[in-house]
Amino acid sequence: MSNVDDINSLLNDKLFQVIGSTPASIAESLRKIDLKGRKAEGAQIFSIAVFAAAVNKATLENFLAEPRFGKVRPLITAALSIQGRSNMTALTLLGHCFLATELSSKVTFTAEFRKKMGQDHLWAGSLESGSLSDKQRGILKEKKRVTDEDDAKALGNGFLKLVGINTNTMTVREAEFFGMGNTNEPTAPAASSASDRPPATGPVTPTRSSTAAGKAPAMSPTARSDVRNVRVATSRTDSIEVPEDVVAYRRNALGQSETDILLSIERNGLDTFITNTRNLMVRDPTGEKTRNAGSVAR
Repeated sequence: MSNVDDINSLLNDKLFQVIGSTPASIAESLRKIDLKGRKAEGAQIFSIAVFAAAVNKATLENFLAEPRFGKVRPLITAALSIQGRSNMTALTLLGHCFLATELSSKVTFTAEFRKKMGQDHLWAGSLESGSLSDKQRGILKEKKRVTDEDDAKALGNGFLKLVGINTNTMTVREAEFFGMGNTNEPTAPAASSASDRPPATGPVTPTRSSTAAGKAPAMSPTARSDVRNVRVATSRTDSIEVPEDVVAYRRNALGQSETDILLSIERNGLDTFITNTRNLMVRDPTGEKTRNAGSVAR
């Protein structure tokens, strides 16, 4: 590992101090609490987050203090708080991610908030219409600038699927965000244009894989001392070492390109990428369910 890798490993989980919360960091926080299949709690978190996106912190705190949120407050405290107080930055961004889901078109509050913004969600336009104040518009433009639209939609839609409000299958990107495999019945693949992808920044070093095409053995998501690493070039560092079995599963079982692999590493960080991949290897050894579900990341 290079000195740059050492520095990144020490600072990457503190990026929120300079760029604020990100969809990936919020997903990581939500993974601290068990939300799978908890529709009622999911609906309350959805409501709290979209409300946070529309109001100031004092108004949010009063809203969250209402008795009807008694069961969900400990979850907010556990996952989305700083020193016992609501993390307004994270909740606001989560609310905007929810605004980018289809569910928001069916909710009266979010439909009205969309009118105030002058567009359906943060990434749907330039924020020049609507009735936002100049200060609000400036804040939202900055939030839009530093937040990837696909990641925002993966967080919003993935959350609704996690709690069971949306019964469709998670895409690969959504599953990566929440550390899960695709366990529901597959839905139609999501459309993805090759023109939307940045070019590969470097090749995965060719290796002779011991994994047969289309198949991958179930393996523990923990580190394996019996698997050698291969070097992968990225746009952020000269190269990094990735376990060969992880690369082989991504390429052979999931049919992902070198670009897909590199994007996933850079989006999630190497450790999370490896853990998520090995979780998929356990839950979906052949990759068939994940391939059939489709993915915006492919």
